[in-house]
Amino acid sequence: MPAHLALYRRSLATALAAIALLCAGMAQAETRLALVIGNGGYASRPLANPANDAGLIARALEAAGFQVTTKIDADQAAMKKAVIEFGRQLRASDSVGVFYYAGHGVQIDGENYLIPVGADINDLEEVALNGVNLSDLLKAMERSGSRLNLAILDACRDNPFASATRSGARGLAPVSAPSGTLIAYATAPGHVALDGAGGNSPYTAALAEAIPLEGAPLEDVFRRTRRKVLEVTGGRQTPWEHSSLTGEFFFRPKTAAPEATARETANAPQPADARLAEIAAWQDVRTSDNAEALRKHQAAYPDGLFSELAALRLAKLETPPAPAWPWTVVEPDRSATGLAEAEGLYEEALKLDGPQSTSADLVAAATLYRRAADDGLPSAMYALARCYDKGRGLARNLTLAAQWFRAAADKGHAGAMASLGTMSEFGEGAPLDLAAAFRLYRQAAELGDTHAMTSLGFLYAAGKGVAVNLPEARRWYGLAAERGQPRAMFNLALMLMRAEGGPSDLAEATRLLHLAGSKGHAGALRELVAIYDTGRGVSRDPVQAADFLLETYLAANEQSRTDLLRRPEVWSLPLRREVQRKLQVRGYYNGRVTGIFDTATRRGFARRASQR
Repeated sequence: MPAHLALYRRSLATALAAIALLCAGMAQAETRLALVIGNGGYASRPLANPANDAGLIARALEAAGFQVTTKIDADQAAMKKAVIEFGRQLRASDSVGVFYYAGHGVQIDGENYLIPVGADINDLEEVALNGVNLSDLLKAMERSGSRLNLAILDACRDNPFASATRSGARGLAPVSAPSGTLIAYATAPGHVALDGAGGNSPYTAALAEAIPLEGAPLEDVFRRTRRKVLEVTGGRQTPWEHSSLTGEFFFRPKTAAPEATARETANAPQPADARLAEIAAWQDVRTSDNAEALRKHQAAYPDGLFSELAALRLAKLETPPAPAWPWTVVEPDRSATGLAEAEGLYEEALKLDGPQSTSADLVAAATLYRRAADDGLPSAMYALARCYDKGRGLARNLTLAAQWFRAAADKGHAGAMASLGTMSEFGEGAPLDLAAAFRLYRQAAELGDTHAMTSLGFLYAAGKGVAVNLPEARRWYGLAAERGQPRAMFNLALMLMRAEGGPSDLAEATRLLHLAGSKGHAGALRELVAIYDTGRGVSRDPVQAADFLLETYLAANEQSRTDLLRRPEVWSLPLRREVQRKLQVRGYYNGRVTGIFDTATRRGFARRASQR
């Protein structure tokens, strides 16, 4: 089978597998729902902060991807209606529900009641009639079938009806959490929480500060909250939780840092089979007079080795010839002849300059690039600059690399503009000049160079040499991602997960990560590990996560190798067991499947890597 057909079949199979995995994940995507109630406008013993507390928590949950319903100063009918509707909304295949309440709450005979605004309570029996029973709320959440529920109660500030009800009980009564539920109290059972002298209660202020922390497991969020409350109240208030959770949950899972500009990755040589496929495709159209065939080649290889030659040939075909008058002596077009010779030299050089090339091949290729560059071929100038930049066939010389990139850029070569922009961005081979880098990236991006689009997006996102503009960063990443640039796909996916520069879209982020991963992007593969390990936007799948984790190890991703060998606890126990199981099935590990990465497991990784 021809190499380019084999490549096509492998790429198609990878893409179909990624799409199938994505569809399976999207079908079971996690739904995050929250009901937030803040009651403070009581006729007797009003509270100053619940409305503020409800607003603060609602904003924190929305930033964490929750669809939030907020009720302020709700009466009994409004509270019960909201609870019923909340239970109905939670009936999803893989939903997470959060109920938050700030206001008065009391315990009567061991039962906890949340007090609506407008409750007319004069006797013990009237609490049950006019309040909202916490047990009913917890049952509604449990019956919904959601995979995880949180009930957060900043509701034990005092008992406003103590004299009327003749109840000497303080605070709320302890409650055992139903399966799959965590109940968080602003203070320990039987104790009274503080409303707070500021705009928020101490508990809610601390919780809202902890929720946005990336990579903090749920238990850590409440531990941080407890420490903060103890600190600000001088030990007078101790938050408390009761949990029956069996799975892990993150309000804000840890995501990777955006990938910055990198010449080593941007200009990395193509794999051997990809180069062969492109060379074979170019041979089919290099002498063609069919403009449509040349356009198709450009579309198939937008950043390819022959994109410049294809553009030159198209320009010749689409430029009408000047009229030849009878008395005009037509001389040979020596520049055109020289350019044709240069194109031939360039094509011969490309055949020698590949991933498997010997040192002699690279020296010969550099010599041919230089001859073609001297004849004025921009793509040869660019290739010669890369030889100097990388030390391939020539001694590494960044100053000469920058000079040849400049020569090619002056002739309109977009890739050369992008490379010169990177040199200007980092002050390597050219003066450090962020304004020049931005200008060069912009020019190259407008000419369709996807590396320049991605680097331009990063400058906008980081505020490097230009004011921070997240929507513009997202736009440029999107344009490059549409053209198949894996670094842009990865960075755009991170922005979509974090709702930077626009709304959050976990499904689209996951799709982009699958596509970037199918192109071998190690960062995207590692992010997919985290997504499937934690169930962020997809159903938790340790089998899938293990596949991606082993791929990142094989791709020599330093962060993944460090995690696997030195701190494997960053991954869940089911994932670690699945990794051992896969090594065992493939004959690289013969120990027990425990999820503990001992010496035998580490040897299994090494054996797997050596057999690739």
